[in-house]
Amino acid sequence: MKRILLPLALALSGCTAVAPRDEAAPVPEAAPVLEDAPIFSPAPEVVPPVELSSGLLYQLLVGEVSAQRGELEMSAHAYHQAAAYTRDPRLARRATQIAVYAQDYTTGLKAARLWVELSPEALEAQQSLAALLIRQGHADEALTHLEKLISQSRDGTAHGFMLVTNILAREQDRRRALQAMETLVEPRSDDPNAVFAYANLAYLVEDFPLAEQQIERLLALQPRLPRALVLKANVLRKLGRDDEALAAYRTALGALPQDHALRLGYARMLVDLERLPEAREQFHLLGRQLPDNADVAYAEGLLAMQAGDLEQAELHFKRLFTLGQRVDEAAYALGQIAEQRNRSDEALQWYRQVGEGNSYLDAMVRSAVLINRQQGLAAARAYLRGIEVQDSQQELRLRLVEGELLRDAGQRDAAQQVYDAALLEFPDNIELLYARAMNAEGLGRIDLLERDLNAILKQEPDNVQALNALGYTLADRTNRYREAAELVRRAYDLRPEDPAIIDSMGWVMYRLGRLEEAEGYLRRALAKHFDAEIAAHLGEVLWARGRKDEARQVWQDALKRTPDHSLLKQVIERFDRP
Repeated sequence: MKRILLPLALALSGCTAVAPRDEAAPVPEAAPVLEDAPIFSPAPEVVPPVELSSGLLYQLLVGEVSAQRGELEMSAHAYHQAAAYTRDPRLARRATQIAVYAQDYTTGLKAARLWVELSPEALEAQQSLAALLIRQGHADEALTHLEKLISQSRDGTAHGFMLVTNILAREQDRRRALQAMETLVEPRSDDPNAVFAYANLAYLVEDFPLAEQQIERLLALQPRLPRALVLKANVLRKLGRDDEALAAYRTALGALPQDHALRLGYARMLVDLERLPEAREQFHLLGRQLPDNADVAYAEGLLAMQAGDLEQAELHFKRLFTLGQRVDEAAYALGQIAEQRNRSDEALQWYRQVGEGNSYLDAMVRSAVLINRQQGLAAARAYLRGIEVQDSQQELRLRLVEGELLRDAGQRDAAQQVYDAALLEFPDNIELLYARAMNAEGLGRIDLLERDLNAILKQEPDNVQALNALGYTLADRTNRYREAAELVRRAYDLRPEDPAIIDSMGWVMYRLGRLEEAEGYLRRALAKHFDAEIAAHLGEVLWARGRKDEARQVWQDALKRTPDHSLLKQVIERFDRP
């Protein structure tokens, strides 16, 4: 029998992976246990000459054909058997890759052990074996291989510790992962890379006090180390110490004022904390430093819009559009700006230039709203029906928009027909059920409202919107006050700071005759968010408590802010007729 060097051209060296049958992604060629690609120079592999027996050829064929058919566990097993017979590290590598891709960690662990045995200096093999050991709960055994990753990685210990952190962060037993890292760090207590890795792992597994402790230890070694200060900022943010988190970013920027990534992180944290004027200032600085950065320009435009500076926002978005960067988002934003300026024709022109990206459907919906205002409901409905949708979720949204336009126009019977037809296509869809329930309330069909909201609660017993809507309606439109109180209380327990639910609590208390409690809830709701309906409710409660002058004042203050609010005017007419 002829002697050859394995692997064969059929399925081995230099062969691209074959996509499993019915699978979109191919079997990966790189070790798939870690997200980060190996950063090591591959060690030369010694490929033994092996006689191509009929048994070996069979195993190789089984391995490759099984991969083609998507039978990955069988493929991994066949390659592992071939690797054990030939002692070829490339076959062991292939078996490991396929097993991990198939989530067959038992075969993967066997193959990785063999791979390390055959190529003890191949750090990619060490990486894969360590990760599989961790995943299988053998953290102690993995330490030897983790040590090798650290000691033999290039550029000191930074890259090695990065990979170790990546592996240990996948350990389900977080305590064991931290213990393993502590063991690795202990003999390197003066190595900033080691201490940073320990702090970073603690952050990733959400042991934030330990992360803070290790960061302070690291900063004692290097007081102005930017990456340590950024990690500190993120840890403090998780601990709810926002001012300290921002201070850590400012310290880092003091050390590296031209570091764009640092400033971007700081700006984003300011946005997360809703400190938008400060965030806008930071993005403005970034815009001067990075004048060609489309993401920065886009953020500047959004923050200018939020601040009401439409002129500056328009400048940023038009520049992006002219440069051909983020054009769809820029066109959509320019349409919104035109709408805010009551320039409907201009807004429509911008919306028509939005391509089929993330902003496409939003632009089409806004166009339908504008067409409804300009040309009427029939034109808007025709426009909605002519939009080309890419998936069922887009179709669902257009049906909801059509129903809402009909409701707003007072055509509730037609809206009901739209919802009924949509629910035939999207049975039991919660958004449609809720919309139909709210429409039924306007029709005076409390039975239909109750049916649809209970259908939602059968699917999602803690659906806050449905609990609140059903409880409020029962309190407002029936005498089932205790049942209403139970529903609203459940919603309140789930979301106690929501002004709409606080208002419902006040209204239920009013219906139960508990006027003092009702007033407390309604005042709290109104303080959180002005709404004419809440003001109407509060005035009614004050009137019932005999404080008519206070009630009149609440109503008149609300009427100044919303002179056309129908419910408010109805309540005033009912209680305070001249």
